[in-house]
Amino acid sequence: MARAQDNSQTVGEERGGSAFALVILSHALNHTYDALMPVLYPSMITEFKLSYSLVGLLVMGYRLSSGALQIIMGFLGRFVRRKYLLGLGMIWQSVANSLIAVSQGFETVFIGRTLAGIGSSPQHPTGAAYIAENFSRKRLGRAMGLNITAAQCGRFIAPFVGSLVLSSLGWRTTLIAFSVPGFLIGTMFLLIKEPRRSGDRAGLSNLTILSRGMHEVLHNRTVLVIMVVEMVMAFRAGAADFIPSFIVRDLGTSSLEAGVLFTVFLGSGIPAPYFWGYLSDRFERRRVLMVAMAAASALWLLLPYSRNILQLVSILVPLGFVCQGVGGIIQAFVGAATTGENRDLVYGIYFTLAYSIGSLSPVILGYIADSLGFQLGFLYVSLVSIFAVVASYFLR
Repeated sequence: MARAQDNSQTVGEERGGSAFALVILSHALNHTYDALMPVLYPSMITEFKLSYSLVGLLVMGYRLSSGALQIIMGFLGRFVRRKYLLGLGMIWQSVANSLIAVSQGFETVFIGRTLAGIGSSPQHPTGAAYIAENFSRKRLGRAMGLNITAAQCGRFIAPFVGSLVLSSLGWRTTLIAFSVPGFLIGTMFLLIKEPRRSGDRAGLSNLTILSRGMHEVLHNRTVLVIMVVEMVMAFRAGAADFIPSFIVRDLGTSSLEAGVLFTVFLGSGIPAPYFWGYLSDRFERRRVLMVAMAAASALWLLLPYSRNILQLVSILVPLGFVCQGVGGIIQAFVGAATTGENRDLVYGIYFTLAYSIGSLSPVILGYIADSLGFQLGFLYVSLVSIFAVVASYFLR
């Protein structure tokens, strides 16, 4: 039966190739926008006279609005065609980013980032559920890794290209220029063919279907531990957003140089998701996750002690590789431990916890950076990574 299931999923992979390509492209664009903002923050800080705490609030607004709605998007994924959730979300996010480009103060930027988070909310639960449904367990880690690798490519391109456009045209034009591809990808989603998904909803109320999904979460030990691991890791979410600001303030570089160095950090993580996903398919996923998180903890601790470009690069490259690739491992745990009928919902709960709790992390880190400096701020991130290693030990 397992062989038949794998064969069936292989067929699904062949037939869903175009949709899978759009899923990873939209994932790349979501993270392109997320990585672009840290490059623009120094210019916004100067123009609007923002503190790092206010920057943390901007990141929080985006992550909270995105995270709080992901459980709803996971629930809707049972009944609504995924192309509509992903396509309309991409279009919404592009329009919201354009709103930020015409902002005249912190309040409008905050509203724009919060609205952009709403547009991004379908991407992770809906995209991850699609991948888990169409790839066999033996290939799931690599498929999830490829999806995250696409996101890393987007994160890599954004600061480099964004820094070049920023230096010549300013941050407002940069945001508008980056919004156009998202609008086009969103429109392409709406044009693809996708069969209607009915699941097992016949004769069942929405409340019954929701309670079934919650029952699976509460009675699945692996899923529960995964949720705990992700909640711990969420308290370091957004730490990378402060790297360009740290480089500008503590090393005295220009915004362009900070953008290039941030690009180096993100670029080193491009092969990481597939690499860690491949290792997790061949070896015990738990141990692979623990090794990566332990290495990340040590490197976050060393980061603020960099005093020149060479030292900074020697830390940013391995840090980018170990801290940007473990998400696929955790998502593979979820995909392998859940049933197809509830997978969208479980991914929705998973990402809701990750983003909602993670929305607090930038505020905490921004406050520490304002009052105590980046050295203690990155120490906080290092300690959270150690706690994640301990939590990961209980995964099976």
